[in-house]
Amino acid sequence: MRMGLIGTSSNDTGCPNLWATERGTLVVQGTTVTDPEALAALRERGLPAHESAVEVPRELLPFIALQALEQLPFADADRPGFTIDPDSAAKLEEVLRELAAKATTTATR
Repeated sequence: MRMGLIGTSSNDTGCPNLWATERGTLVVQGTTVTDPEALAALRERGLPAHESAVEVPRELLPFIALQALEQLPFADADRPGFTIDPDSAAKLEEVLRELAAKATTTATR
């Protein structure tokens, strides 16, 4: 599978990284979630044993365009269509605005 780097918030130290694949999917490279409470919440929400979760900092989020993400062809015979919960999307958009404002403030100093 070929991948192209979309973005990173690291300084050549490895992770986090966000990748796009030739299959129209995304790969997130980050720190593996090992916290028992977080894993329990993920499993309660349906995380199967053959999957894992990674944690990435907010600084990686500006590389994600929600509208573009919703248009990616994630659905296939094995997976349902990709949907974004409206409340979660609103929270993510708020975080992205805060990060953009912070970056603008830092850049103008």
